Formats: sequence, C-alpha cells, structure tokens
Amino acid sequence: MKSVKSFLTKIFFAAFIIISTASLLSAQEQLTSLFYTGSEEQIKFIGQEEEKLVFEVQLEQLPQKGASLSILDGQNNIIFQERIGTLSLYRRFKISVENIDKITFRISSKTFNYNQSFTINYRMEEKLEVKKVN
Repeated sequence: MKSVKSFLTKIFFAAFIIISTASLLSAQEQLTSLFYTGSEEQIKFIGQEEEKLVFEVQLEQLPQKGASLSILDGQNNIIFQERIGTLSLYRRFKISVENIDKITFRISSKTFNYNQSFTINYRMEEKLEVKKVN
C-alpha cells in the first residue's frame, strides 16, 4: 500500500512539473509577443494618394501558429480581414476615406492582441497669396 501511495505521489508531482513548465513557456512567449508588437512604429500613416489613405504595416516575430489582421472603421465595421500564416508581414494598405473618422488595425492570435488606431480629421485651409504688382 505504501509503494502505491509513493508511486501516485511521484506521478502527481511529475504531472505538476510538466503543467507548470508548459504554462511558464506559454506565458513567456505571450509576454515576448506583446512586448515586441507593442511598438507604434510597426503601423505607420504614409500619406494620401488620390482619395485613399496609405498605411504601412510591418510586423515581425509573429506566432508560428499564425495571426489575424483586421482593419476596422470608427463603428467597428470590418474594412479588411486576413489570416497571416507567416512569421512576418510587410504590406501597404490604401483605404478609402469616405465616411471614415477612425481606423483601427487589430492583430490577434491566441498569444496576443495588438490594436493601433488612427483618427481622421478633415480641415479646410485658406491660403493667402500676396504678389508684387508693377
């Protein structure tokens, strides 16, 4: 009876060590991913071409199991959605400015979530020009 109890204690202890190690590795991977993808420099507003806003997205060290990229408007309607199956992504997006006051880029996987939002404000500017007349 004592040997069975000792055997069960050893099995329980081994299972506890395995589960603890797996949880620690998962948490470490999540913290690394969150830290790296937290940089605002990875999604940049480049400029405007015709009636479209141009954004550059550059992501590296994405999870091996993949991630999802979604672009949402101010009302959380999905403008674009894509599954990323590679470890990195470099792409330029041209987004129509029609009726949009906010754009949010959302990158997510099982190990992290990252959002970067941009507000869009319209301004009319007057330009004063003074020329010398002879």
